[in-house]
Amino acid sequence: MKRIALLAGGNSGEFEISLKTAANIQNQLDVTQFETYLIVLKKEQWVFTDIVGKCFYVDKNDFSLTIHGKYINFDAVFIAIHGDPGENGKLQGYFEMLNIPYSGCDSFCSALTFNKYFCNIAVEKCGVPISLSLHFYKNDIIPYDEVIDKCELPCFVKPCNSGSSVGVSKAHTRDELISAITTAFKVDNQVMIERFIPGRELTCGVTTWQGKVIALAVTEIKSKKEYYDFEAKYTPGFLELVTPAEIDLSVEDKVKRYSELIYKKLGCKGVVRIDFILNSENEPVFLEINTIPGQTAMSIIPKQLAHNNISQPDFYANLIIECL
Repeated sequence: MKRIALLAGGNSGEFEISLKTAANIQNQLDVTQFETYLIVLKKEQWVFTDIVGKCFYVDKNDFSLTIHGKYINFDAVFIAIHGDPGENGKLQGYFEMLNIPYSGCDSFCSALTFNKYFCNIAVEKCGVPISLSLHFYKNDIIPYDEVIDKCELPCFVKPCNSGSSVGVSKAHTRDELISAITTAFKVDNQVMIERFIPGRELTCGVTTWQGKVIALAVTEIKSKKEYYDFEAKYTPGFLELVTPAEIDLSVEDKVKRYSELIYKKLGCKGVVRIDFILNSENEPVFLEINTIPGQTAMSIIPKQLAHNNISQPDFYANLIIECL
C-alpha cells in the first residue's frame, strides 16, 4: 500500500473548487492500494484533519506529519490545487527539492503554462494558431490607442497568472478597456490584452494512458453568459457541456492533434485540459491550458473519461503510478 498526500485548497479564488476536486479524487482511489491523507493548504497553514476533527500541521522541512507521536512521510503527492501554489510551479519546485514524487506537470512546465502570454508564445512555436495579444507589466505606460488599433474592440483583458477567469474582462469601449486593465492588475502584475475571436468554445483533455499520450474527447462549452467567466463556470444553470462536441470529424481530429502536440512539446504530464475557440473558418485557435483542471463530479474531465470508457478509479491510480 502506498501512502499518498492529497493536496487541496490553495491561495486563489478556486479554493472551494479544489476541495471538491480533491474529494472526488479521494472517493475514487482504491483504499486497498492507497492510504490517502487529505492536506488542505491556505497560505502558511498546511493542515491534515483526522476523523474526530483534530488538526495536525505539516512539517515543511521534509513534508511530513506527526500524528499521535507517529511520524508519517509520503510515497507520493497528488496535487489537486487549482491556481496558486498548485498550478504555477511553486509546489512542484518544493517537491523536486525534497525529491518527493508528485502528480502532474513539473515546475518549469507548470510555471510556463500558468502565464497566459508566455504560454501563447510557446504554443505558437508548436505551429498551433493563437489570437493576437499584447503584454504589459504593472508599471508600463500603456498606449491605449495602439492597443485598440492592434487588438480591436471588443477585446479580452486577462491577468497573465490567474485561473478560473479571475480578473478577466471583456472590453467593448476605450473606457471599459482602461477599467479592465485596472481590474486585471489587482490580480497580477502582468496583463495580456487579446483580440476577441467570435466562435464556439471547445476543450480537450489530454493524458498519458497505458504509456501513450491520448486526447480524451472534445467538449463544447456553451455559456449563457457573454463569455466563460467564473460565474458561468461554477454557478448551476449558466453552463451547458456537450461531450462529445457536435462538430465535424475533421475539426475534432484537428483539436485532438493540436492538444496532443501541445502536451508533448510543452512536456506536460498527468492530465491537462486545453481550451480552443473555433473561429468562422472552422479553425481551432488556442486559448489556454489548465494543468490541474477541475475534477469534481460535475467537471469536464470526468465526463470525457466516461466517453472514453476509462473508469475514474483506474485513471487516478494510473496518475499515481505514473508519478511513482
